[in-house]
Amino acid sequence: MSERPRALHIAPIMPARSGNGLAMRQGMFLEALSRSFETRLVVLPVVGRDDAPAALPDELGVPATVIPVAGRQDTHFSLLARLAVPAARLSAFRSYGRSSLASHLSSPVLAELRTAVGAQRYDLVHLGRSYLGDALQVLDAARATVDLDEDEWTSHREIAATLEPGDPVGSAWAAAEADAMAALIGRQAPRFAARFISSRLDAALIEHRHPTTAGLEVIENAVSVPAETHRRDDGATLLFLGSFGYAPNVDAANWLVEEIWPLIQRHAARPLRLLIVGRDAGRVARLGQRDRVEVQPDIEDVADAYGRATVFLAPLRAGAGTRVKLLEAAAHRVPLVATTLGARGLPFESGKHLLLADSVAGFAEATLDTIADARASATRVEAAWSIVRAQYQRGGVIERLACRLSEIAAR
Repeated sequence: MSERPRALHIAPIMPARSGNGLAMRQGMFLEALSRSFETRLVVLPVVGRDDAPAALPDELGVPATVIPVAGRQDTHFSLLARLAVPAARLSAFRSYGRSSLASHLSSPVLAELRTAVGAQRYDLVHLGRSYLGDALQVLDAARATVDLDEDEWTSHREIAATLEPGDPVGSAWAAAEADAMAALIGRQAPRFAARFISSRLDAALIEHRHPTTAGLEVIENAVSVPAETHRRDDGATLLFLGSFGYAPNVDAANWLVEEIWPLIQRHAARPLRLLIVGRDAGRVARLGQRDRVEVQPDIEDVADAYGRATVFLAPLRAGAGTRVKLLEAAAHRVPLVATTLGARGLPFESGKHLLLADSVAGFAEATLDTIADARASATRVEAAWSIVRAQYQRGGVIERLACRLSEIAAR
């Protein structure tokens, strides 16, 4: 029996089957690799926790190593971050030439990575995001792939736009992050045998900006579609579920509670409640002080949250990629209301699969219409569920990805 090829997955967060959207996407790639390769996982938790449980790697039989990065940013970034004057700090950051996320791959972190993997040569090294690119300096790889996931430049520029009215300093920093991310992708693109992205829209934006990235391969975000869904909502529960370590979700929660929710309450035929649920929910805990708003930390059973939801809301005003939670809600047969940006990159049509609205009044009206007209909502639910089952079911996407990764390694 021939030995299986070896693969190394470098991830910025512990891969998982559910929960955080980025963790779920890392989980797809890890499972795909494990089907054809003798796979090893190293987590550099740039955007995750050092102590996140390794449930999925353990289930797959993939050995996992976590190398802490908190407080270990490179010296250059650490010094510029201490500058007291915002304008001087921003100018130094622009001259730095790297994203703040890439700064976590300092010399000590890379040295520890090299020690952890040893002198092993890998047939394929997969990087979970572009800002992990410096890891290739200390790895022996026949070929490397990278998951860009989304158009980081667009995402950070939109974050900058949402911050501008109340936080011009934060807005300027987000714009600088956008440019740093774009430069990073432009420099690194030729190093990879394949570059993956979550939607054709994001691919087109990046390829237009960086011709060297032509040929981006779309691997859709995917979710598990339950064989049965247990709907037990009370007809009065609105749900917004996401990770609040992600700035666009914080902005969306604030916009929803401070501007849209009062209008919904004013015109509702009966008392409603709004549930805001997700990892790092403490960042929006103050919103729970509002009338009939509940903020809950991350939960183990997302199926229970979806089962209790009368409507799932995605009021995003920034960010790129495709919304895993919108797909997940559709898979659990929950009616959907989103902004145009919140559903961007997905083949959902307003009036057919969900309701879309971008203004405060429009979003409130769409939410109330979804509650009031159960028959129309049920029709949209089935249409959205059919799309998710046909195009975004986890097993099918992982099988296609596994085949593609095997092809790349066999070149």
